[in-house]
Amino acid sequence: MPFNKNTFCVAPWFGVNVKSDGKLTPCCRYKESTQFTYDKIEQYFESDVLKKLRQDLLNGIKNKNCVTCWADEEKYGHSLRTMSNKSFGLFSDYAIAEQIDNPKISKIQTFDLALGNLCNLKCLMCKPTSSSQLLAEVNLHPALSLNFDRMENNLDQKKYNWPDTKNFVDWCEKYLPQSIHVAFSGGEPFIIPWIEDIIDKIPDHQKNKCVLHFTTNLTVVNNNLFEIFKKFKEVWISVSCEGIWSTLDYIRSGHTWTDLALNLKMLKNKNINNLKLSINHVVQALSYHSIIPMTFFFDCMDLQINPILLSNPECYHISALSKKAKQEFLDQTNNYNGKNLNFIKFVRSATEKYLEQDRALTDACVKRLTDFDNVRQTDYKKIIPLVNLQKNI
Repeated sequence: MPFNKNTFCVAPWFGVNVKSDGKLTPCCRYKESTQFTYDKIEQYFESDVLKKLRQDLLNGIKNKNCVTCWADEEKYGHSLRTMSNKSFGLFSDYAIAEQIDNPKISKIQTFDLALGNLCNLKCLMCKPTSSSQLLAEVNLHPALSLNFDRMENNLDQKKYNWPDTKNFVDWCEKYLPQSIHVAFSGGEPFIIPWIEDIIDKIPDHQKNKCVLHFTTNLTVVNNNLFEIFKKFKEVWISVSCEGIWSTLDYIRSGHTWTDLALNLKMLKNKNINNLKLSINHVVQALSYHSIIPMTFFFDCMDLQINPILLSNPECYHISALSKKAKQEFLDQTNNYNGKNLNFIKFVRSATEKYLEQDRALTDACVKRLTDFDNVRQTDYKKIIPLVNLQKNI
């Protein structure tokens, strides 16, 4: 079947994304959740919703639920769609044309699994849907609920405990052995007790073809798991890091910079040839002041930093920062030419775009931080330089 290369995406035929509430979508960027949970994958794969999406992408129609990729392509020239098409075509065991004409679940080879919200941290920019610790805190302190959307309030933790069931473990044992790419996120995937057994049950002949990708806070390092990793084609570990020292301790409540740095060095020292270690950094108002020293630290460790510009919660966007703080960053990074030049270029570009201060966001940022400080007995003013959130500058 012919297809329009400007809209075609392999995801609705070869991929599946399981969200933190157990609902299925074609990929992690798909806008609206479907009504199907992971245990209804057969119905999902044959659903009218998925058939409509496939037809749109084949026929040059930009489906509304793929808006993130369309926006990325217009702005950057590439997206998850374009990257998936390129990488999947190189590594798939199956002909794309055959799957288009006759879609079969047995040919799904890309799995993106958000394993509920089980997490040992309660990060300030996170949501209860992604952190069991934060969910419990918000339910315990109703005043905090005002900082979240209606759908994120009064949540029942049981809704996110589905990965702990034997049913899901059996599901993984059934489908993951056919994979060439499995992404694990959460919550925190490295504290899921059964994940080691599930990964090891992927047949060795398939491990040689398969890439594992973990997004982790790296609070724990399971040495047994890392021994299993050696059997896979590649293992990508994206470590979430928000600044260094007290900045990270404050933002990623429950973690410490000392522990993170030690665990990173431990992984580097393992010298696992197929391990690709990198840093994910959410560019936001809370950690902006810490970007330069963090960058120098990871330059010294020869680790790449991947930027993610925060959009939600909106009050933590860098627009909340003072113009003076942002101009100082531009001045201080003007001659930077280190390993993470692309990262610094990204932050500089975002800084220039949002150079002016949005004082309404500043007020909202201070209000939200104050609410959490009152509950956690912390003080944002000891972490974030006054000039960053000052008004009338």
